[in-house]
Amino acid sequence: MTRVTVLAGGVGGARFTRGLLHHLNTDARLPGAPDVTVIVNTGDDMWLDGLRICPDLDTVMYTLGGGISEEQGWGRTDESRRTSAEIAAYGRGWSWFTLGDLDLATHIVRTDLLRSGETLSAATEFLSRRWQPGATLLPMSDQFVETNVRLAADADEHTAGDLIHFEEWWVRYRASVPAAEFVQVGLADAVAAPGVIDAILNADLVILPPSNPVVSVGTILAIPGIREALRTTTARVIGVSPIIAGAAVRGMADACLATIGVETSALAVGLHYGSRRDGGLLDGWLVDETDAQAVPKLEAAGIRARAVPLWMSDVPATARIFAEAVCVAALPPIELLQAAEPEEEPAELPIAEFAFPGQLRDKLVGAILAGTKTSTTSTLVEYSVEDEPLPAVGSRQIVIDSLERPVAIIETTGVRVVRLADVDLDHARDEGEGYTSVAEWRAGHEAFWHSDDMRAYIGNSDFTVTDDTPVVLERMRVVALLHP
Repeated sequence: MTRVTVLAGGVGGARFTRGLLHHLNTDARLPGAPDVTVIVNTGDDMWLDGLRICPDLDTVMYTLGGGISEEQGWGRTDESRRTSAEIAAYGRGWSWFTLGDLDLATHIVRTDLLRSGETLSAATEFLSRRWQPGATLLPMSDQFVETNVRLAADADEHTAGDLIHFEEWWVRYRASVPAAEFVQVGLADAVAAPGVIDAILNADLVILPPSNPVVSVGTILAIPGIREALRTTTARVIGVSPIIAGAAVRGMADACLATIGVETSALAVGLHYGSRRDGGLLDGWLVDETDAQAVPKLEAAGIRARAVPLWMSDVPATARIFAEAVCVAALPPIELLQAAEPEEEPAELPIAEFAFPGQLRDKLVGAILAGTKTSTTSTLVEYSVEDEPLPAVGSRQIVIDSLERPVAIIETTGVRVVRLADVDLDHARDEGEGYTSVAEWRAGHEAFWHSDDMRAYIGNSDFTVTDDTPVVLERMRVVALLHP
């Protein structure tokens, strides 16, 4: 099972998570269903017309559940606004923040649950049963935390120094009124919602998607314990830049960044999060191809970086962005990239492909780079498919990731051909996949060898291994780490 935790705001976080789930559900080759948890910003929450409104939670839930208005990126599809019009006729509500009739049903049910004594976490779980988002949605906190903006200038009935709700500054004023600071009202009494810290500490991978780094991800990070959990988790923490070519992908994140004194650039936001090596949050950071010049500076600061297409134009494109994040997560930390130059030029060496491109290959490559995978197993028949000789002790190969980029050079240190029934526990353990018994190792490998992809590769739709099937047991070591 692959455990991924995402810290998300509204539209950007929701769309990224949808692509992430698409990748895990269609491209992953690991056994078991993916286990995805989305920790959602609730700083945009408000009480309006007697109802508890949770803009980001609802955007994530609707997007993953197939009910979102794709044109807007928020709210329900096929919406009407008769109720909001009636409320406005009474002189109530916010004329610049209208709620659709279908959307109001969600707020009514949530408010009813809260007033009956349920927590926001419990209410979110209840609402999610209808939408079946394919991930566990958790509010960052069950306590009410409201992001306010302290105005730096007069605006309509407001004067400089006033605090107004973030949504008023964002929706009514389109972030055009200068902001002096952002204030999280209620933060002092807030704690992380149940399951939030565990989701970070127990994850295999943590993602900071292209959500607003100041008022979405930044607000989540302000909840006591969350930032510390990110710094201490054994999972790799990979971020995706919400800035492309000096402009926000969506919304007015530039105005938010200016308020806290951070330049609107992929480099500056990555450095704002900081490297975990130096007490920050990131192990890796994806920037767009147009920001490739930022990669050396990010890596000099201790953050593995890669320049790739970041426009989430559709679900498959977004899934590819997540695949890139997985590849970056599999790379060794910057401080380990100190291996000597290889004697051979990489282009002169044969290619070593572990499994097929996808989640399993990325897991295996990551284990090789981490030094925990020092053995591997193939069926003998695989070498006959492309008429390849068996590896020889001392021979070297280039390891490639799922995107066919070279990441390391390995050297073969031992080769044996044995019956499948004769594989020993030491070899199984050294495969670096967490096997604790030969039986467990064999079950995992049989599932791979009997997969449709492997049978198609071998050219035998009935290919089945037995105790007598000859397998090649190879031992290896990393002799050079390559900088992709």
